[in-house]
Amino acid sequence: MNMSNTPLVFIVVEDRQNKALSLCRESAARAQEPLVVLSSTDAGPDYERLCASYVHLSSNPPEFEKICFRRYFLLAAFLDANPDCREFVLIDSDVLLFRGIGAHIRRVAGKADFSGSFMRPPPGWDPCQISPHVSYWSAMGLRRFLAFVLNTYATPSGRRKLRAIAARFSSRGVRGGVSDMTLLHLWAHASGNAEPINRVFGGRVIDHNINGGHNLHPSEFEVRGGAKRLVQIDGLPRVVKPTGEMIDVLALHFQGSAKMAMAHALEGRTGMVALLTYALHFARRAKNFAFVFSLRSRRAVEAGRLADAPASK
Repeated sequence: MNMSNTPLVFIVVEDRQNKALSLCRESAARAQEPLVVLSSTDAGPDYERLCASYVHLSSNPPEFEKICFRRYFLLAAFLDANPDCREFVLIDSDVLLFRGIGAHIRRVAGKADFSGSFMRPPPGWDPCQISPHVSYWSAMGLRRFLAFVLNTYATPSGRRKLRAIAARFSSRGVRGGVSDMTLLHLWAHASGNAEPINRVFGGRVIDHNINGGHNLHPSEFEVRGGAKRLVQIDGLPRVVKPTGEMIDVLALHFQGSAKMAMAHALEGRTGMVALLTYALHFARRAKNFAFVFSLRSRRAVEAGRLADAPASK
């Protein structure tokens, strides 16, 4: 629950020192927002319990998915050691913050225990995902989420629900599957904490993914190169709606290879952001095409084997 009279702490869980983290730190300092980096990898016995019951249902490597879950247990350990921290904002190291972000998140989150980022799905397809790359949490909300995660993986009914979601990805030939974002989606909707943090609110917005014009809604903002069109005004970035209306963007998320454009965005070099993301856009399309082609080829081979198999008597 929002505690407006206490500082809102931003937390990155990252055990590697890299360029993205350095730029994230610099952006927080410029925005005058407190940033804590948790670099420990000892997530405690509850995380070991999760690993023991974890069922891998993703196209990503299992160790990657487990590390994504691990951050919530590391956050819980931080809260245990800092009981005065009643709320916080979790951000990924590939996020840049800008002036006013803390006050904006307080207003957007309201009285919720959690608020995360997502794109509204098109009709007929729901990936069941909420991203934590910029997410508001109360301490109680985090504890309740961890209890939900442990129970979901430990029970047959929970595992059946996750397998059904993974099967939908497989049937459509879509990369992904079940991840921590799936569990966030399920818990947020079950607990009444599903309001998006990345909705336009008071003429301001948090970016879901700089790659392309989608945000909460499809094609919500104009594109330049391979990313949202950025306009630098008074030292701060703005995104542009198709109507021409400019919206202050208070956090930018450089997902995947778009991290290469972080330094340019931080310094206001919007033309370089457009140029780099344009090149990366085509590389990403080639990778996705290769994945779909490989999946279809495997299915064709399997179908051929079934056709050649002798009929049972």
